[in-house]
Amino acid sequence: MAKYTAFVALVLCLLVVAATEMQMAEGKYCWKKSHKWNGPCQYSYKCSQHCKHWFGAEYGICKKYQWGHKENYACYCYSPCH
Repeated sequence: MAKYTAFVALVLCLLVVAATEMQMAEGKYCWKKSHKWNGPCQYSYKCSQHCKHWFGAEYGICKKYQWGHKENYACYCYSPCH
């Protein structure tokens, strides 16, 4: 009886680990800089609306990038990876 209980517990642990790994893979997002955004990005909520409208993305964020020696903010759109 103890061997059967240990086997069932092991199988349940493997199922829990496998389910957790599958959920992690589904939650990944890919980002892309918006080429339709004009000017500096100051408000993430405006960037998010822009990304949803033009690209069908989940959301958008104003993120810092470096162009030469100058730091600016640009609109980056995030969508689920395929």
